[in-house]
Amino acid sequence: MRAFAWFVAALLLAAAALAVFAYPGYLLAAHLGAWPFHRVAGRIAMLILALELVWLARHLGIRSKRDFGYGLPRRRFVVQAALWALAGTATAAAGAAFLLDARLRVAAPGFVPAPATLAHLLAGGLASGIAVALIEETVFRGALHAAIARESGTAAAVLLTAPLFAVLHFFAKASIPPAELGWHSGTDLLVRSFAPLGAPSVVGDAFLAWLAVALVLSLTRVLTGNIAVAIGLHSGWVLVLRVLQESTVRGSSPAHAVWVGRFDGLLGYWLVPWAAAIGAALWFTRRGWVPAARSTH
Repeated sequence: MRAFAWFVAALLLAAAALAVFAYPGYLLAAHLGAWPFHRVAGRIAMLILALELVWLARHLGIRSKRDFGYGLPRRRFVVQAALWALAGTATAAAGAAFLLDARLRVAAPGFVPAPATLAHLLAGGLASGIAVALIEETVFRGALHAAIARESGTAAAVLLTAPLFAVLHFFAKASIPPAELGWHSGTDLLVRSFAPLGAPSVVGDAFLAWLAVALVLSLTRVLTGNIAVAIGLHSGWVLVLRVLQESTVRGSSPAHAVWVGRFDGLLGYWLVPWAAAIGAALWFTRRGWVPAARSTH
């Protein structure tokens, strides 16, 4: 558990640094563009944590490409990631179809699905998907999984990284009105981000959704020994999520309302059977796809 404890300590240190530097960073960023405080703070937190993880990886002996989940030859890694990105997009599109068909999401007011608009949405979603998947998978299913598995075994690596992945996805989802911003805003953002975890009835379904997603991604890491499949699936899922966020709003469907929670109007219990179905499909077809995606020794 030493590796996990070190990582949690790094997170706490990053949170303390964010409380100090978030507002000054926001004031500096204001000279470059009008970005919301929570977005600027999120980027600052990622930068602080990235600098910490460079040292932490060395300290824990995570040095090789294989340790970080990049054990496949480069060409095969890219091909596998791209193929599984298509699978991720297709499975996420099935989930999106359910939300739209059940009227849990409806077209945003004024949204016109013109070719130029759709191209812009897809380009932005793809860029976001690739960036998010590369960062999160390298950290969680890459370095952190390898460090914990080396000390405590594969099961511990999966069972520790998945809930942490879920919890951290609450960070910087809360916005602070500009009129309330000040030198204390870094601390305010941390409190507003994680305080909802104290109300399981409000965010329990969102937590379970992220947990289910994390377990599916960890399954691919365990079966293949690398993160190519995880990056592909993750990027495809984020692509569709971003398009939905930009083009739709929460709908009203009393008959199906239980499936989508109050946290963001997208996450909810529907993701649990969705992820379970994907996990089962991956497991029962593993003899067909794992050999091509497995790391070479």
